[in-house]
Amino acid sequence: MKIYYGGKKVKNLISLFIMVVLLSIVFFSVDLTMYVGDATMGRNFSYLAKIYQKDHPDVNIDVVVLPYYGGFMQKVSLSIMSGEAPDLVQITTGYIFQVSDYLINLVPYVEEAYNISAEEYKEQLYSMPKYCIEKGDSIIAVPLEYTVQGLWINKEMFEKAGVCYPPSGEREEPWTWEEFKNALTEVKKVNKIPYALSMDYSADRFLGYLGMWDIKILDENLNFVWGTYENAEEAIQEFINLFNEGYMPKAEWLSGQAADQDFFSGRTAAYWSGSWICTDAIRVSKDTGKEYDAAYLPKMNNWFGMPGGSFLGAFKTGKTEKEQAAIDFLMWMTDKEGGYSEFLKYGYYLSAYKDYSVDYENKQMNEWADTFSKLGENYPEWAVITRANEIGSRLYYEPLRKQLSLGIAGQATPKQIIENTKDEYERIRKDLGF
Repeated sequence: MKIYYGGKKVKNLISLFIMVVLLSIVFFSVDLTMYVGDATMGRNFSYLAKIYQKDHPDVNIDVVVLPYYGGFMQKVSLSIMSGEAPDLVQITTGYIFQVSDYLINLVPYVEEAYNISAEEYKEQLYSMPKYCIEKGDSIIAVPLEYTVQGLWINKEMFEKAGVCYPPSGEREEPWTWEEFKNALTEVKKVNKIPYALSMDYSADRFLGYLGMWDIKILDENLNFVWGTYENAEEAIQEFINLFNEGYMPKAEWLSGQAADQDFFSGRTAAYWSGSWICTDAIRVSKDTGKEYDAAYLPKMNNWFGMPGGSFLGAFKTGKTEKEQAAIDFLMWMTDKEGGYSEFLKYGYYLSAYKDYSVDYENKQMNEWADTFSKLGENYPEWAVITRANEIGSRLYYEPLRKQLSLGIAGQATPKQIIENTKDEYERIRKDLGF
């Protein structure tokens, strides 16, 4: 065969070679589906997927957003039952125990990737993410972020009302509960807004509130103990009063009105949320010029920011090639030299690893991280055990929310809320065989 250098035959061979390579990539590519629980996480993972795919052109990752407050677990459960589970799932503290039986055990992959034992790997984590990724001797997911509840502030509204908020300005110590409500009343009045405070329709937020009363719904042995506290009904009524007295919009808990939109649109001046909102606060600030700040929650019988987190797991689909591709992405995501540092910096997340942090290259974010770190320093160990478990995962994230909504709507008393929740607890416990 004659080859004419620089001639038509060489060009044709090169073109043919390129075409074969391109076709082989397309033909042999692995398509992965990832479920995530909110739009911000969806944007962030879409960005990370593009980075990963540059070095792994044979892998396509389709990021699908199923909002946590829009029936996330129902949709995930249906996908599992129908045999159409996604390859990857980003899931939070509250839901991970409901899918743990369906996730791939990552122990051999973690040990191979880092040349350490599974126990040594887990000891690097804060107690909440460590507790959530364990199932017996298995590691069912890799930690993504460590979250801490806190209060978000519309700076302009608080400054206009002349109200200092901790830890900024003249106020270093947390508010008492009464001081907190007085501050909200003043900010609402001066700024002439319909409500002062927003809160997502979230059991986690209520558990954070309840925790500062030093009240548990379940104890460390997963017994139902809510009704044993003398101040349990008082705490529930005080929570309901936040809605009845015009501090918070009832629609956020009764009709799906978005709490984050109420806050960022200026309908409310404060937002009981957490560290996971940093990305949104920075983005909205850039788009609108409004300034936001992270602040301390008020102090009651106890004071801390309820810890949490989110995780990335791979479902057992029985499709070997797809499972391996999903595991490879998981290992890249948990690698501090790979996707993990990029994830933290791009999404402004707190590290799940005790001795690992990043410079966010953003002065504001570095200050917020310090505020949330202080909120997260003092949480009691029971805040981990009594929330992150199989019973709590099913009890808190629908039955409890429903009962609280009935209370807000005036259709259940605090005593009835406790009794009805206990009935649900007994049913769930029986169903799970405890």
